[in-house]
Amino acid sequence: MSALLRVDNLVKHFPIHRHLFGRQTAVVHAVDGVSFELDSGQTMALVGESGCGKSTVGRLLLRLLDATAGKVWFDGKDLMTLSPQRLRRTRRELQMIFQDP
Repeated sequence: MSALLRVDNLVKHFPIHRHLFGRQTAVVHAVDGVSFELDSGQTMALVGESGCGKSTVGRLLLRLLDATAGKVWFDGKDLMTLSPQRLRRTRRELQMIFQDP
């Protein structure tokens, strides 16, 4: 049986620019090499300090942000290559649940 959700080496780096149209001066490594698998019926929680990348991982899984690198498969579909129409349909089966501190 293959995993319902498979994440392989997910990476997100945000460039920092000196001015609005200036050159890139630094990079923030928000998510660096996240990998995991979930089978149907399993539950997983991302926990950590504020600013450690939990919400960024969720946004990457839903493709609300574009990943710098890595792959995400949901129910056998490569989410990183889906057309906007197929992605919109697939998002109906996915959601993030934020904890209210």
